[in-house]
Amino acid sequence: MINLIKIELVKLYSSNRTYITFIIAILLMLVINLGLYSDGEELFGFFLQSINEYFYIEGNVVNGYLIAYLALNTLWVHIPVLIIIVTAHIFSGEFEMGTIRLLLTQPISRFNLLFAKIISLIIYNFCFMFVIAISAIIPSVLLFGKGDVVVFIDGIQFIQEVTFLSRFFNTLLFATLAMIAFSSMTMYFSLYFKNTLTAILLSLGILIILTLLQTFVFGIFSSWQPFLFTYHIAKWQLFFVNEIPYHSILNSVYYLIGMSLFFMVLSWYKFKKMNISE
Repeated sequence: MINLIKIELVKLYSSNRTYITFIIAILLMLVINLGLYSDGEELFGFFLQSINEYFYIEGNVVNGYLIAYLALNTLWVHIPVLIIIVTAHIFSGEFEMGTIRLLLTQPISRFNLLFAKIISLIIYNFCFMFVIAISAIIPSVLLFGKGDVVVFIDGIQFIQEVTFLSRFFNTLLFATLAMIAFSSMTMYFSLYFKNTLTAILLSLGILIILTLLQTFVFGIFSSWQPFLFTYHIAKWQLFFVNEIPYHSILNSVYYLIGMSLFFMVLSWYKFKKMNISE
C-alpha cells in the first residue's frame, strides 16, 4: 500500500499541471499584496474613515493579517477551480494514456489502487492549502506588518493580533476539508466519464451554479442553502467572529465529511464494477 501511494504521488508531482496550480496560487497572492501596497492607500483611507465615525482606533489597522484575510475572502471561490485542474486528471489521465489496463492486470486490488489515489489527492490538497497559507501570510506581513484585524461579519468584529494566526490556520484546515470534498466529486466524474475535459467542465458548472444559488437568500432558495457545498465552504468566515460558533462549523464539517465519503463510495462502486475492456 505504501508503495502504491508513493507511485501515485510521483505521478501527481511529475505532472506540470500540479506545479502550475501552485505557481498560479502564489502569483495571485503576490498580485493582491502588490496591488494593495501600491494602490490601496485610498481604499483603506475610505475603509478607516467609515470605521472611525463610530470607533476610536489606535495601532496598525491596515496590516498584513488584514491583507491575508482579504486575500482569502477574494479567492475562496477560485481555489476549487485550481484544484479541479489536478483532480480531474487523476483517473481520466490513466484512461486517456491507456495505463489503466496495465495497472488492472497487475496483482493489485482495485480497492488498494483507489485508496492510494484518494490518499495522494488528500496530500495534494494539504500541500496546496499550505502554499496558500504561506503565500498569503509571509508577503503581507513583510509589506504591511502585524496588528489587530477589523472584519465585517455580522457587524464589526475586532480580532486581536495574538489570536489571528490560530484562527487563520483553523480556517485553512477547514478549507482543506472542503477542498477534499470537492476533489472527491471531481475524482468521481474523472472515473465515470474517463475524460479530463468533461470532468473539469462538469465540476466547474456545478461550482458556478452553486455559487449563484448561494447568492439567492430569499424565498424557496433560502431553504436550499444548507444543502449547497458553497454554503458550507463559506463557513470559514465564522472563525473570524469574536465568539466562534463551533456548533455551526461542526455541522458544516459533518456535511463535508459526508460529501467526501459519498463520492469516494460512488467511485469505489464504479471502479469495482468496471470491466477491464472499458
